[in-house]
Amino acid sequence: MTYRSWPSVILVFVMSAVAGQSQLRAATYTFSHGIEPRQQWNENSGYCGETSFISAGLHFGQYCSQFTARSVASPGANQTDSSSQLLLGANDTAAAQVMRLAATPFPNRGQWSPREFLEWVKRQTLAGEVVIIGVFNNGIILEEWTNRTGGDKSYDHIVPVLEWGSDSPLDQLRYFPSDVITISDNGLYGPVGTPPEFPFLFPYLLRDFPGNRIQANDPSGPLYMLKDTPKNYGIAISGVLDPGGVTIPVRLTASQNGEPEIAHKSNVPPVAEPLQLTATVTLPDQSVAYKLYLYDNFVNVPTSDFNGSASLAVESWTIPANSGPTFTVEYEGLTSDTVIFRAVRADAP
Repeated sequence: MTYRSWPSVILVFVMSAVAGQSQLRAATYTFSHGIEPRQQWNENSGYCGETSFISAGLHFGQYCSQFTARSVASPGANQTDSSSQLLLGANDTAAAQVMRLAATPFPNRGQWSPREFLEWVKRQTLAGEVVIIGVFNNGIILEEWTNRTGGDKSYDHIVPVLEWGSDSPLDQLRYFPSDVITISDNGLYGPVGTPPEFPFLFPYLLRDFPGNRIQANDPSGPLYMLKDTPKNYGIAISGVLDPGGVTIPVRLTASQNGEPEIAHKSNVPPVAEPLQLTATVTLPDQSVAYKLYLYDNFVNVPTSDFNGSASLAVESWTIPANSGPTFTVEYEGLTSDTVIFRAVRADAP
């Protein structure tokens, strides 16, 4: 679907519906990953899965383009082929492995209700994992189809969960109907307003979030809903592949939240634009030295023996002891680059 400028009368109507069938208000307790929403490409059947994985990757110290993410998910495939998409329940786990991300899919084979799924999303999110889920689109509002039964039977769109709110303390990990889940729609809806912008973030009360296909296509309803019967699809990205647990946290922020648009039905990436990434390393023990490594290809990223494999990195930094709680590096490159950081103690293997 291509982006559209929506009339202001539609904006008021839709955004009041997006606020929920029940009135939303500020939650007493909130958790946020602090991840900035990113803009997907809508060509080639959409890059929502790829963009969701890029958002999770930035949170754990790595970046790649949407074109690279799809190439990883479906190596050798033509990107104009809809089956080449990065899809939940299909190639998501394999893609995470290649991207050197630790990932656990939701075990939906024995699922009994969407409540069970949402409780899993809550637990994983509040544990600091980036959860990516499949939702129904309101294809009537988004002008993707005209029939109330239109859309996929499992999910239409793949989105990361960026925030959680609750009126109960966040150490209470069970399902509460009044909890609020906030997703980023990766810029599928919009732009709206003056000046035109993408809303990106959509909060929903858990009690209102599930719905069937016809409810999801209600022209007076919300933009997104969760399928109200099993199976639901989701995957939790818990960090980088590091079975030995020797890496320390690295977070990336980007100078822009998207890439130049790919051409319609193109199997060639767009001309890249300049991109600045800021890598922030959190140093858990300031009394020791650390090493920070930069790689430009997922193939070269080790999952163990990081210092012993130093030659695979394209650049490295020594972080001396007593450097403070964080260490920051600026990367100047292009939106087409693959940029992967790993940090370990200097005395690690």
